[in-house]
Amino acid sequence: MLTLHQGRLKKLRMFWLGSLGVVRSDADKGVRRSHRWRCPIRQPVFLLSVCLTILGLTGDPARAEGPNLSACRVSPSAALGGVRKDSPESKKAYPFILAATRFRFTGDYDHAIEQIDQAIKLDPENPDFYAARGAARRANHQLSEALEDFDRVISLIPGSSVAFLQRASLYASMSQFGRAHEDFEEAIRLFPGNAGGYLFRGYVFLDTREYDRAIEDFERSIKLDPLCGAGFSARGLAYVLKGQRERATADYDRAIELDPTPGNALVFLRRAQSYHGKRDYDHAIQDLDQALKLEPRNAYVLNARCFVRAIIGAFDGALADCNEALRVRPRDASILDSRAFVYLKKGSLDDSLADYNVVLRIDARKAVSLYGRAVVKRRKGDIAGSEADIATAQAIRPNIADYMARYGLD
Repeated sequence: MLTLHQGRLKKLRMFWLGSLGVVRSDADKGVRRSHRWRCPIRQPVFLLSVCLTILGLTGDPARAEGPNLSACRVSPSAALGGVRKDSPESKKAYPFILAATRFRFTGDYDHAIEQIDQAIKLDPENPDFYAARGAARRANHQLSEALEDFDRVISLIPGSSVAFLQRASLYASMSQFGRAHEDFEEAIRLFPGNAGGYLFRGYVFLDTREYDRAIEDFERSIKLDPLCGAGFSARGLAYVLKGQRERATADYDRAIELDPTPGNALVFLRRAQSYHGKRDYDHAIQDLDQALKLEPRNAYVLNARCFVRAIIGAFDGALADCNEALRVRPRDASILDSRAFVYLKKGSLDDSLADYNVVLRIDARKAVSLYGRAVVKRRKGDIAGSEADIATAQAIRPNIADYMARYGLD
Protein backbone atom coordinates (compact mmCIF):
# COMPACT_ATOMS: atom_id res chain seq x y z
CA MET A 1 0.00 0.00 0.00
CA LEU A 2 1.35 3.44 -0.92
CA THR A 3 1.16 5.57 2.19
CA LEU A 4 3.26 8.04 4.11
CA HIS A 5 5.83 7.78 6.85
CA GLN A 6 4.19 9.27 9.94
CA GLY A 7 6.95 11.74 10.77
CA ARG A 8 7.27 13.13 7.25
CA LEU A 9 3.52 12.97 6.75
CA LYS A 10 2.77 15.54 9.44
CA LYS A 11 5.27 17.93 7.86
CA LEU A 12 4.54 17.35 4.21
CA ARG A 13 0.78 16.95 4.16
CA MET A 14 0.49 20.55 5.29
CA PHE A 15 2.53 21.51 2.25
CA TRP A 16 1.01 19.30 -0.41
CA LEU A 17 -2.48 20.44 0.46
CA GLY A 18 -1.48 24.04 0.06
CA SER A 19 -0.03 25.12 3.38
CA LEU A 20 2.25 28.12 3.60
CA GLY A 21 5.02 28.79 6.07
CA VAL A 22 4.72 31.93 8.15
CA VAL A 23 7.63 33.52 9.97
CA ARG A 24 6.51 33.89 13.57
CA SER A 25 8.90 36.65 14.55
CA ASP A 26 11.75 38.67 13.15
CA ALA A 27 14.14 36.46 15.09
CA ASP A 28 12.75 33.30 13.58
CA LYS A 29 15.26 32.27 10.93
CA GLY A 30 13.48 29.09 9.92
CA VAL A 31 10.22 28.53 8.11
CA ARG A 32 7.63 27.55 10.65
CA ARG A 33 4.17 26.41 9.75
CA SER A 34 0.87 28.14 10.29
CA HIS A 35 -0.77 25.14 8.59
CA ARG A 36 -3.03 27.04 6.27
CA TRP A 37 -4.77 25.53 3.26
CA ARG A 38 -5.30 27.80 0.31
CA CYS A 39 -8.98 28.49 -0.19
CA PRO A 40 -10.21 27.07 -3.48
CA ILE A 41 -13.50 28.91 -3.66
CA ARG A 42 -13.13 32.62 -4.41
CA GLN A 43 -14.25 34.01 -1.07
CA PRO A 44 -13.52 37.46 0.35
CA VAL A 45 -10.31 37.27 2.29
CA PHE A 46 -11.81 37.32 5.76
CA LEU A 47 -13.42 33.93 5.34
CA LEU A 48 -10.05 32.31 4.74
CA SER A 49 -9.82 31.38 8.38
CA VAL A 50 -12.54 28.79 7.95
CA CYS A 51 -12.02 27.60 4.42
CA LEU A 52 -8.26 27.40 4.95
CA THR A 53 -8.74 25.13 7.91
CA ILE A 54 -10.99 22.64 6.20
CA LEU A 55 -9.79 19.05 5.89
CA GLY A 56 -8.55 18.75 9.45
CA LEU A 57 -4.93 18.47 8.40
CA THR A 58 -4.88 22.24 8.55
CA GLY A 59 -6.34 22.33 12.04
CA ASP A 60 -4.80 23.67 15.19
CA PRO A 61 -1.53 21.75 15.51
CA ALA A 62 -1.87 21.92 19.30
CA ARG A 63 -4.90 19.65 19.14
CA ALA A 64 -4.23 15.96 18.89
CA GLU A 65 -5.23 13.77 15.98
CA GLY A 66 -8.84 12.67 16.31
CA PRO A 67 -11.02 9.89 14.88
CA ASN A 68 -12.68 12.26 12.41
CA LEU A 69 -11.34 14.30 9.54
CA SER A 70 -11.82 17.57 11.41
CA ALA A 71 -11.39 21.26 10.75
CA CYS A 72 -9.83 21.78 14.18
CA ARG A 73 -7.39 18.89 14.62
CA VAL A 74 -4.69 17.12 12.70
CA SER A 75 -6.35 14.57 10.45
CA PRO A 76 -5.98 10.84 11.11
CA SER A 77 -3.48 9.06 8.89
CA ALA A 78 -6.23 6.70 7.71
CA ALA A 79 -7.86 9.61 5.90
CA LEU A 80 -4.69 10.02 3.85
CA GLY A 81 -4.34 6.36 2.98
CA GLY A 82 -2.12 5.11 5.79
CA VAL A 83 1.57 5.19 6.63
CA ARG A 84 4.68 4.06 4.76
CA LYS A 85 8.42 4.36 5.15
CA ASP A 86 10.29 7.01 3.26
CA SER A 87 12.23 5.81 0.25
CA PRO A 88 15.88 6.87 -0.10
CA GLU A 89 14.84 8.86 -3.17
CA SER A 90 12.20 10.77 -1.20
CA LYS A 91 14.69 11.64 1.52
CA LYS A 92 16.97 13.14 -1.12
CA ALA A 93 14.06 15.14 -2.49
CA TYR A 94 12.91 16.80 0.74
CA PRO A 95 15.34 19.76 0.46
CA PHE A 96 13.62 20.71 -2.81
CA ILE A 97 10.22 20.58 -1.07
CA LEU A 98 11.49 22.82 1.71
CA ALA A 99 12.93 25.24 -0.83
CA ALA A 100 9.57 25.30 -2.60
CA THR A 101 7.85 26.13 0.70
CA ARG A 102 9.99 29.23 1.06
CA PHE A 103 9.13 30.38 -2.45
CA ARG A 104 5.45 29.83 -1.79
CA PHE A 105 5.67 31.96 1.34
CA THR A 106 6.29 34.98 -0.89
CA GLY A 107 3.88 33.87 -3.62
CA ASP A 108 6.66 32.94 -6.05
CA TYR A 109 4.90 29.90 -7.42
CA ASP A 110 6.94 29.60 -10.60
CA HIS A 111 10.11 28.94 -8.62
CA ALA A 112 8.21 26.75 -6.16
CA ILE A 113 7.03 24.56 -9.04
CA GLU A 114 10.57 24.32 -10.39
CA GLN A 115 11.76 23.01 -7.02
CA ILE A 116 8.96 20.45 -6.81
CA ASP A 117 9.76 19.31 -10.35
CA GLN A 118 13.23 18.40 -9.07
CA ALA A 119 11.71 16.42 -6.21
CA ILE A 120 9.48 14.50 -8.61
CA LYS A 121 12.48 13.63 -10.80
CA LEU A 122 14.12 12.04 -7.76
CA ASP A 123 11.02 10.09 -6.70
CA PRO A 124 8.29 9.95 -9.37
CA GLU A 125 6.19 7.58 -7.25
CA ASN A 126 5.73 9.86 -4.24
CA PRO A 127 2.11 11.13 -4.16
CA ASP A 128 2.97 13.99 -1.83
CA PHE A 129 5.16 15.61 -4.43
CA TYR A 130 2.43 15.59 -7.08
CA ALA A 131 -0.02 17.00 -4.54
CA ALA A 132 2.50 19.71 -3.63
CA ARG A 133 2.90 20.64 -7.28
CA GLY A 134 -0.85 20.51 -7.83
CA ALA A 135 -1.39 22.94 -4.94
CA ALA A 136 1.30 25.26 -6.28
CA ARG A 137 -0.04 25.11 -9.83
CA ARG A 138 -3.52 25.82 -8.60
CA ALA A 139 -2.30 28.81 -6.61
CA ASN A 140 -0.54 29.89 -9.81
CA HIS A 141 -3.86 29.61 -11.69
CA GLN A 142 -2.68 26.67 -13.82
CA LEU A 143 -5.86 24.73 -13.17
CA SER A 144 -5.62 22.12 -15.94
CA GLU A 145 -2.06 21.26 -14.93
CA ALA A 146 -3.10 21.11 -11.27
CA LEU A 147 -5.86 18.67 -12.18
CA GLU A 148 -3.31 16.39 -13.86
CA ASP A 149 -1.31 16.34 -10.63
CA PHE A 150 -4.30 15.56 -8.43
CA ASP A 151 -5.34 12.79 -10.83
CA ARG A 152 -1.85 11.36 -10.37
CA VAL A 153 -2.16 11.56 -6.59
CA ILE A 154 -5.38 9.55 -6.70
CA SER A 155 -3.84 6.98 -9.01
CA LEU A 156 -1.04 6.46 -6.46
CA ILE A 157 -3.21 6.47 -3.32
CA PRO A 158 -6.75 5.61 -4.42
CA GLY A 159 -7.79 5.01 -0.82
CA SER A 160 -7.04 8.55 0.33
CA SER A 161 -10.15 10.49 1.29
CA VAL A 162 -8.11 13.69 1.49
CA ALA A 163 -6.87 13.27 -2.08
CA PHE A 164 -10.46 13.15 -3.34
CA LEU A 165 -11.35 16.20 -1.25
CA GLN A 166 -8.44 18.08 -2.75
CA ARG A 167 -9.53 17.27 -6.29
CA ALA A 168 -13.14 18.08 -5.40
CA SER A 169 -12.09 21.51 -4.24
CA LEU A 170 -10.23 22.09 -7.48
CA TYR A 171 -13.26 21.07 -9.55
CA ALA A 172 -15.37 23.47 -7.49
CA SER A 173 -12.95 26.32 -8.13
CA MET A 174 -13.31 25.52 -11.84
CA SER A 175 -17.13 25.66 -11.45
CA GLN A 176 -17.32 21.98 -12.40
CA PHE A 177 -19.73 21.33 -9.56
CA GLY A 178 -21.03 17.96 -10.76
CA ARG A 179 -17.54 16.46 -10.78
CA ALA A 180 -16.80 18.11 -7.46
CA HIS A 181 -19.78 16.42 -5.84
CA GLU A 182 -18.76 13.03 -7.27
CA ASP A 183 -15.39 13.40 -5.57
CA PHE A 184 -17.02 14.53 -2.33
CA GLU A 185 -19.16 11.39 -2.33
CA GLU A 186 -16.11 9.20 -2.86
CA ALA A 187 -14.17 11.01 -0.13
CA ILE A 188 -16.99 10.45 2.34
CA ARG A 189 -17.39 6.82 1.30
CA LEU A 190 -13.68 6.20 1.89
CA PHE A 191 -13.71 7.91 5.28
CA PRO A 192 -17.23 8.22 6.76
CA GLY A 193 -16.10 10.30 9.74
CA ASN A 194 -15.53 13.14 7.31
CA ALA A 195 -16.52 16.29 9.18
CA GLY A 196 -14.17 18.31 7.01
CA GLY A 197 -15.63 16.86 3.83
CA TYR A 198 -19.18 17.79 4.83
CA LEU A 199 -17.96 21.23 5.86
CA PHE A 200 -16.27 21.93 2.57
CA ARG A 201 -19.10 20.52 0.48
CA GLY A 202 -21.41 22.81 2.44
CA TYR A 203 -19.35 25.79 1.33
CA VAL A 204 -19.75 24.67 -2.27
CA PHE A 205 -23.51 24.52 -1.78
CA LEU A 206 -23.32 28.08 -0.42
CA ASP A 207 -21.55 29.21 -3.56
CA THR A 208 -24.18 27.58 -5.78
CA ARG A 209 -26.89 29.31 -3.70
CA GLU A 210 -28.28 26.05 -2.29
CA TYR A 211 -28.44 27.31 1.26
CA ASP A 212 -30.65 24.59 2.77
CA ARG A 213 -28.40 21.85 1.42
CA ALA A 214 -25.40 23.73 2.79
CA ILE A 215 -26.99 23.85 6.23
CA GLU A 216 -27.64 20.10 6.08
CA ASP A 217 -23.97 19.46 5.40
CA PHE A 218 -22.83 21.84 8.11
CA GLU A 219 -25.11 20.05 10.56
CA ARG A 220 -23.55 16.71 9.58
CA SER A 221 -20.13 18.22 10.18
CA ILE A 222 -21.20 19.56 13.58
CA LYS A 223 -22.64 16.17 14.57
CA LEU A 224 -19.35 14.45 13.75
CA ASP A 225 -17.20 17.18 15.30
CA PRO A 226 -19.29 19.10 17.87
CA LEU A 227 -16.30 20.68 19.63
CA CYS A 228 -14.94 22.36 16.50
CA GLY A 229 -16.14 25.89 15.96
CA ALA A 230 -15.67 25.85 12.19
CA GLY A 231 -18.97 24.04 11.57
CA PHE A 232 -20.94 26.52 13.67
CA SER A 233 -19.27 29.48 11.97
CA ALA A 234 -20.05 28.03 8.55
CA ARG A 235 -23.69 27.43 9.46
CA GLY A 236 -23.82 30.97 10.81
CA LEU A 237 -22.79 32.26 7.40
CA ALA A 238 -25.50 30.18 5.75
CA TYR A 239 -28.09 31.70 8.06
CA VAL A 240 -26.78 35.19 7.27
CA LEU A 241 -27.19 34.56 3.56
CA LYS A 242 -30.75 33.33 4.22
CA GLY A 243 -31.50 36.47 6.21
CA GLN A 244 -31.87 34.59 9.52
CA ARG A 245 -29.68 36.87 11.64
CA GLU A 246 -30.72 35.56 15.09
CA ARG A 247 -29.82 31.98 14.20
CA ALA A 248 -26.58 33.18 12.67
CA THR A 249 -25.62 35.07 15.82
CA ALA A 250 -26.30 32.02 17.98
CA ASP A 251 -24.00 29.90 15.81
CA TYR A 252 -21.25 32.51 15.80
CA ASP A 253 -21.51 32.76 19.58
CA ARG A 254 -21.08 29.00 19.88
CA ALA A 255 -18.06 29.06 17.57
CA ILE A 256 -16.50 31.74 19.76
CA GLU A 257 -17.19 29.71 22.92
CA LEU A 258 -15.33 26.76 21.41
CA ASP A 259 -12.17 28.87 20.94
CA PRO A 260 -11.96 30.49 24.40
CA THR A 261 -8.17 30.73 24.65
CA PRO A 262 -6.51 30.81 21.24
CA GLY A 263 -2.92 29.66 21.50
CA ASN A 264 -1.71 30.54 18.02
CA ALA A 265 -2.38 32.94 15.18
CA LEU A 266 -4.53 30.50 13.24
CA VAL A 267 -7.05 30.12 16.06
CA PHE A 268 -7.14 33.87 16.71
CA LEU A 269 -7.87 34.29 13.00
CA ARG A 270 -10.59 31.64 13.13
CA ARG A 271 -12.26 33.25 16.13
CA ALA A 272 -11.96 36.69 14.54
CA GLN A 273 -13.91 35.34 11.58
CA SER A 274 -16.76 34.45 13.92
CA TYR A 275 -16.74 37.91 15.49
CA HIS A 276 -16.76 39.34 11.99
CA GLY A 277 -19.72 37.15 11.07
CA LYS A 278 -21.77 38.58 13.95
CA ARG A 279 -20.59 42.11 13.07
CA ASP A 280 -18.62 42.51 16.29
CA TYR A 281 -15.78 44.23 14.50
CA ASP A 282 -14.06 45.56 17.63
CA HIS A 283 -13.48 42.06 18.97
CA ALA A 284 -12.53 40.83 15.51
CA ILE A 285 -9.78 43.43 15.29
CA GLN A 286 -8.62 42.63 18.82
CA ASP A 287 -8.14 38.98 17.86
CA LEU A 288 -6.33 39.94 14.67
CA ASP A 289 -4.08 42.22 16.70
CA GLN A 290 -3.23 39.28 18.94
CA ALA A 291 -2.53 37.07 15.94
CA LEU A 292 -0.11 39.66 14.58
CA LYS A 293 1.72 39.85 17.90
CA LEU A 294 2.42 36.14 17.42
CA GLU A 295 3.13 36.31 13.68
CA PRO A 296 3.97 39.89 12.64
CA ARG A 297 4.59 38.95 9.00
CA ASN A 298 1.48 36.83 8.53
CA ALA A 299 0.13 38.27 5.30
CA TYR A 300 -3.22 36.52 5.71
CA VAL A 301 -3.88 38.12 9.09
CA LEU A 302 -2.77 41.52 7.80
CA ASN A 303 -5.12 41.04 4.88
CA ALA A 304 -7.99 40.11 7.17
CA ARG A 305 -7.44 43.18 9.34
CA CYS A 306 -7.25 45.33 6.22
CA PHE A 307 -10.65 44.03 5.17
CA VAL A 308 -12.31 44.58 8.55
CA ARG A 309 -10.85 48.05 8.88
CA ALA A 310 -12.31 48.87 5.48
CA ILE A 311 -15.75 47.77 6.66
CA ILE A 312 -15.65 50.14 9.65
CA GLY A 313 -14.25 53.01 7.59
CA ALA A 314 -10.71 53.02 9.01
CA PHE A 315 -9.28 53.45 5.54
CA ASP A 316 -5.77 54.64 6.39
CA GLY A 317 -5.16 51.70 8.71
CA ALA A 318 -6.71 49.33 6.18
CA LEU A 319 -4.41 50.52 3.40
CA ALA A 320 -1.40 50.25 5.70
CA ASP A 321 -2.30 46.63 6.46
CA CYS A 322 -2.87 45.70 2.83
CA ASN A 323 0.35 47.37 1.74
CA GLU A 324 2.32 45.58 4.44
CA ALA A 325 0.78 42.25 3.39
CA LEU A 326 1.76 42.99 -0.20
CA ARG A 327 5.35 43.51 0.88
CA VAL A 328 5.31 39.88 2.03
CA ARG A 329 3.29 38.55 -0.93
CA PRO A 330 3.57 41.12 -3.78
CA ARG A 331 1.25 39.47 -6.30
CA ASP A 332 -1.33 37.90 -4.03
CA ALA A 333 -4.69 38.35 -5.73
CA SER A 334 -6.68 38.20 -2.50
CA ILE A 335 -4.65 40.98 -0.90
CA LEU A 336 -4.94 43.14 -4.02
CA ASP A 337 -8.69 42.44 -4.00
CA SER A 338 -8.89 43.66 -0.41
CA ARG A 339 -7.03 46.85 -1.27
CA ALA A 340 -9.37 47.41 -4.21
CA PHE A 341 -12.27 47.00 -1.76
CA VAL A 342 -10.71 49.60 0.56
CA TYR A 343 -10.40 52.09 -2.29
CA LEU A 344 -13.97 51.36 -3.37
CA LYS A 345 -15.39 51.95 0.12
CA LYS A 346 -13.25 55.11 0.38
CA GLY A 347 -14.60 56.40 -2.93
CA SER A 348 -11.24 56.31 -4.75
CA LEU A 349 -12.76 54.72 -7.83
CA ASP A 350 -9.78 55.03 -10.16
CA ASP A 351 -7.44 53.38 -7.64
CA SER A 352 -10.02 50.67 -6.99
CA LEU A 353 -10.47 49.96 -10.69
CA ALA A 354 -6.71 49.77 -11.19
CA ASP A 355 -6.35 47.18 -8.42
CA TYR A 356 -9.31 45.12 -9.63
CA ASN A 357 -7.83 45.09 -13.12
CA VAL A 358 -4.53 43.76 -11.73
CA VAL A 359 -6.34 41.08 -9.74
CA LEU A 360 -8.24 39.88 -12.77
CA ARG A 361 -5.10 39.74 -14.87
CA ILE A 362 -3.71 37.39 -12.21
CA ASP A 363 -6.93 35.40 -11.73
CA ALA A 364 -9.64 35.99 -14.31
CA ARG A 365 -12.06 33.74 -12.37
CA LYS A 366 -12.02 35.67 -9.09
CA ALA A 367 -15.74 36.31 -8.74
CA VAL A 368 -15.52 38.76 -5.83
CA SER A 369 -13.18 40.94 -7.87
CA LEU A 370 -15.37 40.77 -10.96
CA TYR A 371 -18.32 41.86 -8.85
CA GLY A 372 -16.33 44.60 -7.14
CA ARG A 373 -15.14 45.89 -10.50
CA ALA A 374 -18.72 45.85 -11.73
CA VAL A 375 -19.71 48.15 -8.85
CA VAL A 376 -16.85 50.51 -9.69
CA LYS A 377 -17.77 50.55 -13.38
CA ARG A 378 -21.40 51.29 -12.59
CA ARG A 379 -20.45 54.20 -10.33
CA LYS A 380 -18.20 55.53 -13.08
CA GLY A 381 -21.05 55.30 -15.61
CA ASP A 382 -19.93 52.19 -17.54
CA ILE A 383 -23.24 50.32 -17.29
CA ALA A 384 -22.52 47.83 -20.08
CA GLY A 385 -19.13 46.94 -18.60
CA SER A 386 -20.69 46.57 -15.17
CA GLU A 387 -23.41 44.21 -16.40
CA ALA A 388 -20.85 42.09 -18.26
CA ASP A 389 -18.70 41.68 -15.15
CA ILE A 390 -21.71 40.77 -13.01
CA ALA A 391 -22.84 38.14 -15.51
CA THR A 392 -19.35 36.59 -15.55
CA ALA A 393 -19.13 36.63 -11.74
CA GLN A 394 -22.54 34.97 -11.36
CA ALA A 395 -21.63 32.26 -13.86
CA ILE A 396 -18.58 31.43 -11.75
CA ARG A 397 -20.28 31.80 -8.37
CA PRO A 398 -24.08 31.92 -8.40
CA ASN A 399 -24.44 33.40 -4.90
CA ILE A 400 -22.07 36.30 -5.48
CA ALA A 401 -24.73 39.05 -5.30
CA ASP A 402 -26.05 37.73 -1.96
CA TYR A 403 -22.54 37.49 -0.65
CA MET A 404 -21.33 40.94 -1.62
CA ALA A 405 -24.54 42.63 -0.46
CA ARG A 406 -23.30 41.95 3.09
CA TYR A 407 -20.62 44.60 2.48
CA GLY A 408 -22.91 47.18 0.92
CA LEU A 409 -21.96 46.24 -2.62
CA ASP A 410 -25.16 45.67 -4.55
